[in-house]
This record gives sequence, structure tokens and C-alpha cells, in this order.
Amino acid sequence: MIKILMIDDEIFARDAMAKIISKKGFDVIVASTAEEGLKLFKEKTPDVVFLDVMLPDLDGDNLHDYLKEIKKDIIVYYITGSELVFTPENAKNAGATGYLKKPVELQDLFKVLDEIKNIFGVKV
Repeated sequence: MIKILMIDDEIFARDAMAKIISKKGFDVIVASTAEEGLKLFKEKTPDVVFLDVMLPDLDGDNLHDYLKEIKKDIIVYYITGSELVFTPENAKNAGATGYLKKPVELQDLFKVLDEIKNIFGVKV
């Protein structure tokens, strides 16, 4: 089963997304801070990370750098509510696989989940 770590401090949105992702056949782990996310990343070794750009203790871009030091080929999708601060182009330049804008539309989430399944050779 593909394991996804969601690091987002917006608890209700994160937990709602996690529930949907889980129902789509993924194993989901959640964290509210960069520190918690980094700890879980080391312990649980996820395949994919959904990473909020604006976390209370460290910005997502810097956390992404730490994650890449641990697992060079980690698949990361950035999540942000502010395209003025962080754009899809910023995500691409940072080495992210993709980008989701908050509030996350279900069709966009399902498209990303299908992409992930394709990356891992899981039948969509």
C-alpha cells in the first residue's frame, strides 16, 4: 500500500483530506508541524508527502530540503492557500512533483492520487 504523509497545520482540512485519501486505498499518516512531520518521516518512511507551504515552525520549502537529505527521490506535493506567496512554478523549481491549491477541489485531489498510483505502477 502506498504510504502518504500529510504535513499541514489546518487540522480540519488535513483530516478531511486524509479520510478521502484513505478511502481511495492509501495508507495516510498526518502531522501538524514540520518537527512532527520530520519525526514521522524518519519513523514511517512514507512514499509520498503532501506538504503545506506555510507551517508554524518551518516553511514547507525548507522542510522539503530536509526530507530530500533523508530520501533523495521523495515525491512531494505542495499544498498552499496563497498563490501570491507560493506559485506552482515555485513548487516545480523546488523539485516538487506537484501542487494543490487550498481549498483543495476533489477533482484535483483525485487527479493527484491517480498520478501517484501511476508513478507506483498501481492500476487506476
